[in-house]
Amino acid sequence: MKNKTKLILLFTILFVIIFFIFLNIDFIKASTVNFFKTKNIISVEKPFLKKINGNSFSFTFIQEVEFPKKTRTASVIVDNSNNYEIFTQDGKKFHKSSSSKIKLPSNFFLEKNGGIKSVFVIEDIYFALITLKTSECYYLSLIRLSDLKEILKSECIPDTTNIDFNGSGGAYLYNKGEILLSIGTPELSSESIRQLAQDLNSIFGKIISIKMYDLLKKNTDIVNYKIFSYGHRNPQGLSFLNKYIFSSEHGPYGGDEINLLKKGNNYGWPLISYGTRYNNGKSFNFYHKNKKIAEPIYTFLPSVAPSALTRCPQNVINYYNKKNCLMSLTLREKSILIILLDNNFRVISVEKFFLDKRLRHFGLKNNSELYFDKDNNFYFSADNDGFYKGSFGDFR
Repeated sequence: MKNKTKLILLFTILFVIIFFIFLNIDFIKASTVNFFKTKNIISVEKPFLKKINGNSFSFTFIQEVEFPKKTRTASVIVDNSNNYEIFTQDGKKFHKSSSSKIKLPSNFFLEKNGGIKSVFVIEDIYFALITLKTSECYYLSLIRLSDLKEILKSECIPDTTNIDFNGSGGAYLYNKGEILLSIGTPELSSESIRQLAQDLNSIFGKIISIKMYDLLKKNTDIVNYKIFSYGHRNPQGLSFLNKYIFSSEHGPYGGDEINLLKKGNNYGWPLISYGTRYNNGKSFNFYHKNKKIAEPIYTFLPSVAPSALTRCPQNVINYYNKKNCLMSLTLREKSILIILLDNNFRVISVEKFFLDKRLRHFGLKNNSELYFDKDNNFYFSADNDGFYKGSFGDFR
């Protein structure tokens, strides 16, 4: 009798356990996924296709991989075989099904929103713009990843209290044997840091040009650079459009910009801006006696936090009768923007496709052009979320 009672009790306990598992299977799955997500990226086995209808056409996108939490990309490079390398700001590299830590200098610095700000490749040699700290010196450095050689160093940032390396720039563009690289002014409310954008002896607040030949010389200690343009706050996007170069740039509180870049131009930061100050809300100047300051071709009020910038896909350009067309990702606005310009580069329209994700980088080919797969999809990353592919269609 006792054995029978024990057996009934055992089956009862087993039934309760199985019933609990059945009721909580989704929770268990989610917990298991979250456990693995903290260690690696996850290939999405059954991704969900999403479509957003715009005014005249739609955008369809799908998730390729999920990211661990607190993942911000530094660059995404895709080769002709659709193999991608996703570099993260905290020093990791993701492939389709694996991840690894990037070997970095011992004084690599992640605090104050630091980390890897950009990675680009020239003839299979990888370079990274990173934040470093030595004693009380905070600075940016361009390193060669194969041997960690510092080939370009900024000066020490003068205000160590009010550094925000989110403002480091890091956009790049290949241009006739040179690379254009944006170096922002890494601050939120520091007058001494922001004034470096007007100092031609400082690397901060500049678009610089470096000869690719110099980057590839392994016996060079420090590469030379030239200032292409200055007076920039935080340019996070660079793109060709026909023969012209455009940038997307974070303003202060408001005042994000699209600029048409010309060699030698001063783009005004912090002398003029259509944004306001973070600490007290006061405006910057809208006018300066130096009439040689170049105005933005478009200003976003309120801010959208534009990140990557590129030429529109060809089907969008064709739909608009081959008008000038730029495409931007945004962080704060969580959208893809289609920006149409007339022949005088006056902005005609800005159409928003809201994805509800902080969009960071496009997948680029080794030559810094936007990558398209055989189905005409392009690729993009979203902070703390994942890597996506998408395309425009349903043109009406």
